[in-house]
Amino acid sequence: MGEYRNKLSKKDITKLGIISTAYQTGFNYERMQAGGFTASMIPSFKKIYGDNKEEISKAMTNNMDFINTEPHMGTFLMGLIVSLEEAGEDRNLIKNLKVGLFGPLAGLGDAIFWFTLLPISAGICSSLAQEGSIVGPILYMLIWFIAWYSRVWFAGFGYSLGVNAISTIRKNAGAITNAAGILGVMVVGGLIPSYVSINILSSIPLAKGSSLSIQKDFFDKILPNLLPLGFVFFTYWLLKNKRVNIVLLIVSIILVSILCSALGIL
Repeated sequence: MGEYRNKLSKKDITKLGIISTAYQTGFNYERMQAGGFTASMIPSFKKIYGDNKEEISKAMTNNMDFINTEPHMGTFLMGLIVSLEEAGEDRNLIKNLKVGLFGPLAGLGDAIFWFTLLPISAGICSSLAQEGSIVGPILYMLIWFIAWYSRVWFAGFGYSLGVNAISTIRKNAGAITNAAGILGVMVVGGLIPSYVSINILSSIPLAKGSSLSIQKDFFDKILPNLLPLGFVFFTYWLLKNKRVNIVLLIVSIILVSILCSALGIL
């Protein structure tokens, strides 16, 4: 595949950073940000592989798995991915790195932009605006314009990091692949209680004036979030072993949830 590779320029990485600002427009509840995340890198893949549509298609397919991370950190991850793709690294390694990193990067990006920069800038600028100063809204827009443009820097940083780490990655490819795969499984597993919530409302009457809550006094005593975990494994079993259509499964879950809610079960 080496003959198809072209080196990305600074202009290409800048373009990647700017395009990535719209990648959440491809958001859906099956793969979250995967569509927009992949679409943002298509111009880079085309530059790398030229007219080799088969390799472009493989690079795109490799990034269409579930991903949900903080948008600025997502751009950093894109830069890292295109640098490894350009260098011809194993795609399983690239996928495992992506899956392993998007969760921790989400926490880092949220802490920087949404838990720190947003409340501080909004507080200061709102205070100025309340005093009648036009500086308040102008300053707020300026701060978030810089935050928006920082995606270009994050794309470049991710790309440079990937380029500089190529030799290290190649020497330790096996260990990195295994470690990233384990981390990825842990990250996805940790997302289960955040994205899946099952709470049984029913209770079993005991003595007069008392009852046993099936959720709090039974399932939560055995293992907190036991039901979401079991539900995820059940849906995984349906998808893998029974080949259930994903759209049919989503619709069925919605309908069952509405029915159980109406009956006061969940």
